Amino acid sequence: MTAQEPHKEKPQRVRIMPMKRLTPLPLPPVASIREKMRQHPLAVNLAEHTFHEWFTTPLNGDTWSRWGCAAQMGPDGLTFDRINNVSGAAEPSDRGYARLRHTRYVTLHPGITPELSERIAPKQAPERELDRKYLAWADDAGKLAEEAMARQWRPGLTVRWDEMECLSPQMERAFDQFATYLIQAQQFCSDAMGPFIGRVHYQFMEVKTLMACELFDYNLHCAMLRKRVMSNGGGMGQQVDGFDAGVLEVCNEASQGFEGFQQRDLTGMTLALDVLFNGVVLDFLRLAESAHVSSFDRRFFRQMQQDTARHVAWGCRRVKYHLEHAPDREDVVLRLDCIAEQAEAGQAAGHLLNPQVIEPLAVLLGGAPEKAGEGYAILRRFWPQFAGNYLARLDAAGLPRRGRSLIPEQPPF
Repeated sequence: MTAQEPHKEKPQRVRIMPMKRLTPLPLPPVASIREKMRQHPLAVNLAEHTFHEWFTTPLNGDTWSRWGCAAQMGPDGLTFDRINNVSGAAEPSDRGYARLRHTRYVTLHPGITPELSERIAPKQAPERELDRKYLAWADDAGKLAEEAMARQWRPGLTVRWDEMECLSPQMERAFDQFATYLIQAQQFCSDAMGPFIGRVHYQFMEVKTLMACELFDYNLHCAMLRKRVMSNGGGMGQQVDGFDAGVLEVCNEASQGFEGFQQRDLTGMTLALDVLFNGVVLDFLRLAESAHVSSFDRRFFRQMQQDTARHVAWGCRRVKYHLEHAPDREDVVLRLDCIAEQAEAGQAAGHLLNPQVIEPLAVLLGGAPEKAGEGYAILRRFWPQFAGNYLARLDAAGLPRRGRSLIPEQPPF
């Protein structure tokens, strides 16, 4: 210590008083525990073969929800709509039950009053955050869910790996780089929307089913693309950064980090992720299908297009339903406009102009690295469709942004 430094006293240590070690109470004998279990009323009923009230309650009225249901098969199978038509609950109510896992198909016990139901409902996240119809529902959600289940990709039945064709090393490199981008895009979508499924009330079963199928699609696409990349003489490409710009920030704000009990913005996330981001991915897939790739690879892109188009359709209908039924529509329009502007600004440069995405796609479109100029010419001709398709979807959803969108309508290159 120098002469200029003031003297510092050592801090006093906190003295902790010694504590007496507690002796744990002895456990009761095993025989005693078994005897008490045998005397439990539920165990007595089981031993006496006495049925609980599920069997004794009247089938019509009381707590048995409905009896005599006989939904009929149609040309499209036994769908959500056909089940709903005989359930007495074809449409969900405007608000779900306070107890999350009560669906609209189940009758509440008459002994549980609304006040008691509210008291015994779980209060911690992720329970009742998306329990209003305008916050979670979409028209034709049941039809979209049925399509998602019926048209689920079944690689074990449809993919013939022995039909995979070898590409030249340069074309394989371009394909693998573009596939690496697609894998990362699907992983991003899975992480962004997956946790929202648990926040949606069971009142909206069709929506939960549709979102679960979408989550499965993302991860199945990742698995199949990774198999393709790692089995044709190439390998995973370079890490792609920035393609989630704008959308990532919107999803983080919409989720509030999934912490605490507060409102999550499913519509904002859906607008940025499904309408804009997946819309761009869908257009890229259409271009890739028309590129100089093998018929085997073309089937991959075609299947992904089918699934991605459904994800985009769900996003448009979710935004449309919210705008048509929200009690504070003007505030919602303003908020969604701000979300769209934030996401568009990031996607215009980070996604649409990302060299790790555009360059390999140009090579695939041209047919060789030395013909990438032809690929860029195709991209320039196609470019107006990026903005055109996106703006058309917003028009259909009731959120027009023509003349205000930050997605360039003409190619900037």
